Amino acid sequence: MDTVSRVGVVGLGTIGAQELALWQRAGLDPIGYDISEPRARSLGGTTRIEELEPAEALILCLPNLAPSGENSMQAFDHFVDVAQRLGVRERLIVIASTVPIGFTKHFAARLGRHGRFVAHAPERFDPGRGTELGEIPRVVGALSPEALEATTNLYGRAKVPVHPVEPVEVAEASKLLENSFRLVNISFINEFAELCRRIGIVAADVIDAAATKPFAFMPHQPGVGAGGTCIPTMPRYLLDAAKDSGVEMPILRDAVNGNEQVVKRVAEHVRRLLAAGGIKRARILVVGAAYKPNYPDARASAALAFSRGLAREHDVVVFDPIVDAKGFPEDLPLVRELPRDQQFDAVVVALKHRNTDIDALRPLSPILIDLVRGAVEATESISSPNR
Repeated sequence: MDTVSRVGVVGLGTIGAQELALWQRAGLDPIGYDISEPRARSLGGTTRIEELEPAEALILCLPNLAPSGENSMQAFDHFVDVAQRLGVRERLIVIASTVPIGFTKHFAARLGRHGRFVAHAPERFDPGRGTELGEIPRVVGALSPEALEATTNLYGRAKVPVHPVEPVEVAEASKLLENSFRLVNISFINEFAELCRRIGIVAADVIDAAATKPFAFMPHQPGVGAGGTCIPTMPRYLLDAAKDSGVEMPILRDAVNGNEQVVKRVAEHVRRLLAAGGIKRARILVVGAAYKPNYPDARASAALAFSRGLAREHDVVVFDPIVDAKGFPEDLPLVRELPRDQQFDAVVVALKHRNTDIDALRPLSPILIDLVRGAVEATESISSPNR
């Protein structure tokens, strides 16, 4: 393929916006495309697929979930249809979204004449960490040596470290492995935190102690489970691949199921803790509502699901200074500043942003439940072991 001089980014959500910025910094005059007019307008993009015509490479950052939260490749189906309106040329197509194993090959076949040069370079962006997309190494696989070389060279021009692999299924499986590894560990650490609560020790103290080992241990923090649109959902693709291959993956399946139940388990623990103090309907301040620390997105947030579950039995107020209020449940009170002039029966820390001040939370209630540390601060009668 000839050298790419212009890039098109298809899908301008969280990842697409990052890809657009990456290619702007690389000087490749990117064209952004999205079916959402407000999103396209906010990033200087377009809703007309025909305006991608000048691009020699298209980076697909399309959603892989339905609005209901189920895995869905419908956005890719739509792209296959609209791509037929583009002229046929030597155009590189790079799938940046996380996809099932075998999807890239099937997708290229569906693209027909447009699917001659197709690659997969799964994104690894971690919102809230403060790391730009260009700083994170990229695994790249492709359906031909030409597409692999073109994609490697393309990301190299943006100074992105690249790890080429063959065949393309290695790239697909690597991203699913990364997400599944995280989910298994998060699910386990939440089980461990529950055990620690019952025997009267703080999970974070144990984790900090174990983390002094300089090898073979990676600390994970407890909470209300893995949230967001990636870690809790993408491992399902790996389970699908296992089922198709006649392989059992009971550890991963239990992690997926356990993560879905952790919100209920933690909520039940809070209910029992309050009931031990004679409180049936409590006034609770829940700290944190985003799906991960230091990032405003609340889509598929486990902390938000936890708050909503508590609100069925208690009067809940949510405190989160940075969460995006757009789409936030109207029936759940949200405050941006710490309500220092109010008293609560319990304060529950579901998620900690960088500036979360635990000391400032203590005066608001006689009970402070820090789910991120697995710690309970309360009167002796309420916080006794095995509650």
